[in-house]
Amino acid sequence: MTARAILLTGAAGVVGQALLAELTGQPVICLLRRGRLPAPGPEVVTGDISRPSFGLPPEVYESLTRRVGTVIHSAALTEWGRPAEDYEGVNIAGTRHVIDFARAAGASVHYISTAFVAALAGESPVKLSPGNVTTNYVLSKRASELLLAESGVPHSVYRPTNLIGHSATGWTSKPQIVQLVADWVGRGRADVFPAHPGNLIDVVAQDLCAKAVAEAIRRDDVGRQFWLTYGKAAMTVDEAVDLLIEHARSTGRRIRVPRIVHPADLDAAALDALPPSSRRFVQVLADVSEVTAASGGILPSSMSELVEEYGLPEIGDKDAFRRSLLAAAN
Repeated sequence: MTARAILLTGAAGVVGQALLAELTGQPVICLLRRGRLPAPGPEVVTGDISRPSFGLPPEVYESLTRRVGTVIHSAALTEWGRPAEDYEGVNIAGTRHVIDFARAAGASVHYISTAFVAALAGESPVKLSPGNVTTNYVLSKRASELLLAESGVPHSVYRPTNLIGHSATGWTSKPQIVQLVADWVGRGRADVFPAHPGNLIDVVAQDLCAKAVAEAIRRDDVGRQFWLTYGKAAMTVDEAVDLLIEHARSTGRRIRVPRIVHPADLDAAALDALPPSSRRFVQVLADVSEVTAASGGILPSSMSELVEEYGLPEIGDKDAFRRSLLAAAN
């Protein structure tokens, strides 16, 4: 009997590309809204998760329900700072349509969420403010998790922290916030680094995230929630800044070490004096710090569980971070 296929949404994205590299040898169908994959290989179906039945003709949709046994739902609007309705149309409605498909197919769902949902638990004295650049995105991810929890569809949820490049090469198909901020610091574009006391800087290599999902599918393991983070083992703010300065100097740049300040202590006049791009980066860093602080300063982690149960490699976050910085500089 032919193995039922994996339907992968968001295959052209950072996580999607990392997943394809880990799903070799398995039948994969990629649902793309437009365009094509960077490299040929898997079967591609053009559809739109924000539309019922993915906007597909009935015969195509029904064919997929017969062929697919597992859905990896990675597609989402991940850009921060957008109006809530933008996330409603893609992230929340998209998950609802994936649930409908999974029911029709008798398939399980492996959902890529975000570790930032920890900020909504309400257990920290620091609260995620409505004006935080991540708030609408995080709320949409939490809403999607709740849809799955209430659906009755077999599923697992994966909550990665900020993604960096491949653990061995540093490569990524698209720079993420970590790489953008690293470039900003590495070029000496501002002299402050906002961070709440006690926060850790938690980043995870994209292939580590993909390996966890791929291994769960190989084992047909569903009904789990995994925090793809380093938790208590993550870098301190000082360590992260030191790595950024070390990298800048290795590329021949001599920059001042930015001062680490509490976001509440940022000087409004000093911020106004910065170029708009630098001011924006400072504000984004302050908002990310608030998310981490609202999560307790240290994110929950399933890393040791994944290493022990799934045999995931023990990859040091600092080494992976260094490789991402080097890859971004080349």
